[in-house]
Amino acid sequence: MKVITTTTELKDKVAMASKAIAKKSVKPVLAGFLFEVKDGNFFICATDLETGVKAQVNAIEVEGEARFVVPSDVLQNVVKVLPSDSVELIFENNLLIVSSASTTYRISTMSAEEFPEIAPAEAGLSFEIDTSLLEEMVEKVIFAAATDEFMRNLNGVFWELHKGLLRLVASDGFRLALAEEQLEAEGEANFLLSLKSMKEVQSILSNTTEPSVIVRYDGRRVSILTSDVETVMRVVDAEFPDYRRVLPSTFRTKVTVSRKDLQEALKRIMVIAKKGSDSVKLEIEENVMRLSSKSPDYGEVVDELEIQKDGEDLVIAFNPKFLVDVLRHIETEEVEMNFVDATSPCQMNPVDISGYLYIVMPIRLA
Repeated sequence: MKVITTTTELKDKVAMASKAIAKKSVKPVLAGFLFEVKDGNFFICATDLETGVKAQVNAIEVEGEARFVVPSDVLQNVVKVLPSDSVELIFENNLLIVSSASTTYRISTMSAEEFPEIAPAEAGLSFEIDTSLLEEMVEKVIFAAATDEFMRNLNGVFWELHKGLLRLVASDGFRLALAEEQLEAEGEANFLLSLKSMKEVQSILSNTTEPSVIVRYDGRRVSILTSDVETVMRVVDAEFPDYRRVLPSTFRTKVTVSRKDLQEALKRIMVIAKKGSDSVKLEIEENVMRLSSKSPDYGEVVDELEIQKDGEDLVIAFNPKFLVDVLRHIETEEVEMNFVDATSPCQMNPVDISGYLYIVMPIRLA
């Protein structure tokens, strides 16, 4: 086997596949990249049994056939330091010989016999979506997912396609983010992808130059396809909570406030909040929202913002980090905060733009 390609191309495809490398595994082959050269094509594959990536390397020259596994840590370090933009790969005597300019590496390989097959999603639901649109939707919700892997039903992002409306939803039990877009897509589906799989989705969307991707779902697996990379993910066998139950239907108080001013005020408040109860109290009255926080050892802070208010006065408290997080994902100059009462979830969303909302639970006032 002999392959000639560019160093940049090899680096890119190794980087894409590396996200699926198993961090801990009893099988050594899962800590490696599968090299597959067949019928004039060269693929680099990786899987942790939950997520699999099959990346086609655009080669200048391909000769012969081979299938073997290369240790991932060695290969990733090698491709970072190759001295020229051309690289030759030769497989012989169970060694991968990597040559670039005056440098030659001889890397030990493993048999590919125990490497699992990366089976793509079969016939089922399929739709095409603009790459930048899906990337934006993922970015707007993924931060709200639970990071604890033991919370299987919340440690990921829920996908729902209904009557052409695609919704992505994530929640850690304290807050919820929802992004939706209307697509030209038929069929009904809902599934949960783990946070690890979603980070791989992010990586592919940010690295591809193609304007759109294809999403396929067969009931057990999801495939995301570009022209040269296929990512296959197992759906999580867990029930995502009924998110509609926490979406408020009516509000008693609506506040419109400058997103930038609220961000800056929260930044000032968190200097003290982090030292104390990690909470910020909002006192809403007339056209003013007063933010405050106390620490038994460091004192207190009070800040005031001008607002537009409709409805009743209100006193409510939140974890300030949960407010700061969503403000990074709202792009309008002003943000809406919609309240029911001091003990019910608050809904935050952009002003006059549909398709995104955020729900955050309040903290009980002392």
